Amino acid sequence: MKIAFALMVHRTDDERVAFQEAASLRDCGDKVDIFSVAGKEMNREEKMRWMRERLSSSEYDVIICDTPIAVNVACQVRKKNRGASIKTKVIYDITEWYPSKKNLRGHSFVQTIIRFISLSLLSLVAGCRTDGFIFGEHYKSFPFRYLFFWKPMSVISYYAPLNKIKMIPMKESLQSNCTFYYSGNLTSEKGFNRVVSVVQQVALKRPSTQFVLKIVSSQVPNVRTTVPNLTTVHLNWMPFDAFCDTLGEGDIFFDLRDNDIENTHCLPIKLFYYMAAGRPMIYSNLKAIRKSIPEFNTIGCLVEPDKEEDIVKLLLSYIDNPKIYRNQCQNSINLSLLKYNWEAIKNDFLNFVHHGV
Repeated sequence: MKIAFALMVHRTDDERVAFQEAASLRDCGDKVDIFSVAGKEMNREEKMRWMRERLSSSEYDVIICDTPIAVNVACQVRKKNRGASIKTKVIYDITEWYPSKKNLRGHSFVQTIIRFISLSLLSLVAGCRTDGFIFGEHYKSFPFRYLFFWKPMSVISYYAPLNKIKMIPMKESLQSNCTFYYSGNLTSEKGFNRVVSVVQQVALKRPSTQFVLKIVSSQVPNVRTTVPNLTTVHLNWMPFDAFCDTLGEGDIFFDLRDNDIENTHCLPIKLFYYMAAGRPMIYSNLKAIRKSIPEFNTIGCLVEPDKEEDIVKLLLSYIDNPKIYRNQCQNSINLSLLKYNWEAIKNDFLNFVHHGV
C-alpha cells in the first residue's frame, strides 16, 4: 500500500508518527511518505496549498491526518482524484484537542467564544468527512465516538517502542547522589517552577546527598539556586534516538503540570518512555493517567501539584528507603515489558490501517 501522513502541527520526526506508525508500516512493505508544514513560515492558506500539492503528487491508498485542516485537505485531494484507480481512505489520528487552550490564547472573551465555536465546527466537519478514527487515548475519543459511532475507530495509545530505549541499570541507592529529570516547556502551566521548588527543598533537607536537576527543553531555563549540593544541567532539544539513549541517566522523573480541565483529560506521551526506562515518576494527579494506567501507584506517585510539602516527603522516601526506589524501578520495567509497549499494540494499528477502513 501507499500511505501518506499529512501533518499540520506535528513534525516529520514526531516520535509517534516517524518511529512507531510509519516505521511499522514500512516494516510491512508499505511505501510511506510523511508531509509536514510544522515550523514552516507560511500562513494557513499557503500551508493548505503546500499540503495539497504533496498529497496530489501520488495516488495514496490511505492518508493519515493529524488535524481537521489536514483531513479537509486530504478529502479535497481525494475528491479531485475521484476518477483515479485507487479509492483513497482518509484517517483522522487524534492526539490533540481541537480546539485546545493554545488555539484560544491571546484573544478577547468574545473572540475566544467565536473562535471556539468556529474551530469546533471545523472539527465536526472533519469528523463527517473522514473514513475512520484513531484515538491516541480514551478521552480524545469524545465527542467523535458518539457522534460518528458507525465509523471505524480504534484506540492506539502512546506506548514507547522498547527497542529504542537504552536500558541503564538502576542505582542501588540514591543516598549518595540523585538525578531529577524534567523534560518539556519551562512554563508555570507545565509546572516547571514547582519542580525547581521541590527539588531545592529536598536538597536542603538532605545536605549529604549530591543532587542534579537535569532539564531537557528547547527553552533556556532561568534557574538560580544557592543550595550547595544542587546542580542544574540544561540539555537542549535532542533528536529522538539521543533522547531515548539518555533517559536512563535520570533517577526520578517529574511532571507537575496544572491539573486543569484540559490537562487532566490529556495523557502525557513521555510517561511511557519514562516507564520503559525503568524509573519512578512523580506526576500531577491527572484523570487520564488514572484511566489509562490503573497500576500507576506501583511505579510512581500521582500528586496534587500545588501540595509541595507532600511531594517533598514522597521524594525523601525514595532517597531514605532504597528498597522502595528499587521496587518501583523494577515495577516500571515489568509493566513496560508486559503491557505498555508499542510492540504490544503495533498489530492493532497495522490491521486498522490495512483492513479497518
